[in-house]
Amino acid sequence: MAVVGYTYAHDNLCPSCTIGRMRANGIKVARSSKQDEAIRRAAERVGVDYSDERSYDSSDFPKTITSQQTRTELTELPDAERGEIEDEKCDRCGKWMKLGEKSPTEAGLTRWARDDYELPQALAREIARKLREWGLSHPKFITEDNVRQAAAMFPHDYATVHLSGDASLGLMPAPEYDEDPCFYCEQPYEKHTFVCETCGTNVPADIKHSHQVPVKGQLKFRTINK
Repeated sequence: MAVVGYTYAHDNLCPSCTIGRMRANGIKVARSSKQDEAIRRAAERVGVDYSDERSYDSSDFPKTITSQQTRTELTELPDAERGEIEDEKCDRCGKWMKLGEKSPTEAGLTRWARDDYELPQALAREIARKLREWGLSHPKFITEDNVRQAAAMFPHDYATVHLSGDASLGLMPAPEYDEDPCFYCEQPYEKHTFVCETCGTNVPADIKHSHQVPVKGQLKFRTINK
């Protein structure tokens, strides 16, 4: 089992941050590319039996975290769902211990969602913000279902994929068949809403409305009498 981090001084830390904390606490650690070995040698110098973690407390000297021990529980998922990521962030620098890198910024996650799922920029931004709220801050841990579920929570252009006259695929602004799913959220047309620019009301796509309004991403304009 690979050592990916350490529990030390009430924090779970990546190897680099562990060594930094040890030095700050007055424990000499040699510079080495093999960080676990450097920590082992430091244990010998201070009289800690590193091979028996039950013999010392993690507040005094680091205890190892292996790749099989890293877990991050997700408790903010919608509909009271519970989830788990098989990795854990360093409490000091925010790097994922097994993955070996930090999560992208919100702007970076927005770009990823936009490019990987061919989303409009504004919708990708909302999705990225929501995914981070759920604890899904790195693309490695995000599924397509997560993205579609987040997309369904925000008003956006309805679009569906159909063959055009020249047999190429294209995004269409209105459904061709019943229950035609939206390309962005996989919900039917009827699940979408638009904002009436006359009265400011959020109007479901399948509800009649008296004003002539631009329908967001669905029909360019429509006039329906109540």
